Amino acid sequence: MALICIVLNFINIDWEITDTASGILIVIVLGVFQVSVLEFPIQTIATLLIGGERRDDKRAPCDRLTAILNYNLLATGKDDILECFEMMYKAYVGNLSPNVSAVLLSATNDEKLKEYEIEIRDKYRAILYDDLYREGQAFARGEYQHVDCLHLEHVWAMYADVDRNVFMNDYLEEICDRYAREFMVVHRVSRVLKKCGQYQDLMLLSEGECEAYSYCDKSYYGRSAREPGESLFHTSEDASNIKERKFDYTLVLDADNCVPRGGVFDLLSIAAAHPERGIIQPSIKLHCDSGSTMFMHLEAMRQSIYEPITNAINALFEQSSFFGKALIKNKVYIDYVIGSKDHLIERVPVDVLSHDIFEAALLKPLYAGSTFLLETPSTNYVTWNIRERRWNTGNILLAMYFWKNAFGKPMRWLQKKLQRSKFNKTKVRTETKLDFVTSYIVHSSLRQMLIKPALLLYIILEYFVFLRNRYASIIIVMFCALVFPMFSTCNRKNYKFVILETMASILLFTPEALVGCVRLWRAFYANILLNVEWIPQRAVEEDLKCSDPFLSSFKHLWGYSVFSLVAGVLVVIFLERAILFLAMLITTVVLPIYAGTTSLTTGFKRCKPRS
Repeated sequence: MALICIVLNFINIDWEITDTASGILIVIVLGVFQVSVLEFPIQTIATLLIGGERRDDKRAPCDRLTAILNYNLLATGKDDILECFEMMYKAYVGNLSPNVSAVLLSATNDEKLKEYEIEIRDKYRAILYDDLYREGQAFARGEYQHVDCLHLEHVWAMYADVDRNVFMNDYLEEICDRYAREFMVVHRVSRVLKKCGQYQDLMLLSEGECEAYSYCDKSYYGRSAREPGESLFHTSEDASNIKERKFDYTLVLDADNCVPRGGVFDLLSIAAAHPERGIIQPSIKLHCDSGSTMFMHLEAMRQSIYEPITNAINALFEQSSFFGKALIKNKVYIDYVIGSKDHLIERVPVDVLSHDIFEAALLKPLYAGSTFLLETPSTNYVTWNIRERRWNTGNILLAMYFWKNAFGKPMRWLQKKLQRSKFNKTKVRTETKLDFVTSYIVHSSLRQMLIKPALLLYIILEYFVFLRNRYASIIIVMFCALVFPMFSTCNRKNYKFVILETMASILLFTPEALVGCVRLWRAFYANILLNVEWIPQRAVEEDLKCSDPFLSSFKHLWGYSVFSLVAGVLVVIFLERAILFLAMLITTVVLPIYAGTTSLTTGFKRCKPRS
């Protein structure tokens, strides 16, 4: 199909009045652009053929499997800690079982914040103890209507044959105390590998390792290496509690992830039926409520509309991406990704940012679409743009490892020349070869990233090339990307949402030809000069909520708007045929208005900061 598109592009050019160099260049650019977009109609056809319904995952008994809920946090303020603990407490209480523990794995630097984490842990422990004690009393009296149904099944049922007085005197306090102490906090010593390193060290601690042996070799990692033999975690009662527990699975989570009631048991039962899989990846649902912004609702709507395509592609390939939030089998991960003291593997690059994409390439996750985790989408366009820039930075670094000769070597040469003494030469200890399916899945974000510069180049070159059917190419591309996928996702129930999402996508993604290229350049620049500035997403969102949404949007986007306004005036005066360029500029001029409007709630009110 790509070859056919290139031939048609060649035929569509009027070569008699078009400069040869410009004509060849636009054929190449259009080829790259169309190849990137062609996967949308191919995915749509696949969905129509095999069906986009949610599959029922094979399950097996999981009574003997153990899991630890791992929330990862680098706190910059007390609000971060409170939000994370709230999510962790709900997840733990909603999946309470003798086989399930919960730990906040903290990389927080500030000593006062670390003390605050311990303080909040103790408060939640007290709440849990009191609630369980009341439940236990109700259970002993036979008042099951006052007992949580999941707790009744997984906690109290095993004491059904114990005498009431014996249960109250000899068992209840010990039960409450045991479950309260499984709600834990540990503080990591090193920052190597960031979040990925956090749960790697947690797995090693669970296996009985207290001292670092991975990522310690300076010949591979230079200044990024940690000292061999240093402690993995600061000494604490909770660290001792985890040591040598040999948990079967780790459910890796971010601070804003919510685990539904019983969700851990669903995931473990799927994992029990697929013991060879290193990652069980649940679907990620974007959660909105009445206080959420219009941008959040649009993001959740977009995800819901395209769910059939996601279901079909993952079913077709029998593997999926790893979204950084999933159930990981500890033994498989350690044996295949980390290695032992005597046989180090260390497949994940020490400086990688998009670790989840790399781990997906290594472990080929199983997509468990019948269960899910909840996640809060970006509050507004500005925070979405900042997050995309961070992901672009990670994707560029990732490309340096996937294509180490074609892209990695030139980038390393530039880094060495420009960073000078700051340059830190690193390499991967164990490299991984990817098959076709894995390559297609893990390179998806890289392909989507390249669409933006290809589109901008086409819009610019289109003015200098004479085409027989000037707008045929872009119309076909828009049809393939926006209209044709609706054949597999649109129905009588959601057609209104599909129309609304399509209009919003045009307003959101048309400026991406310009904004996306600037974002990509900033990510490239950050990689070259080692100037990766990481701003916690929550901090940006809360800052925007405290100010006027329109002023905040203009503050962050005024450069794009002013440039597009000036360029638009010049296009109208001097260029007659630059309709596509003008359309891009007009949507970019109004981008701050779009961003400000969608930062409001559905009742057109300002989104309030979390209390």
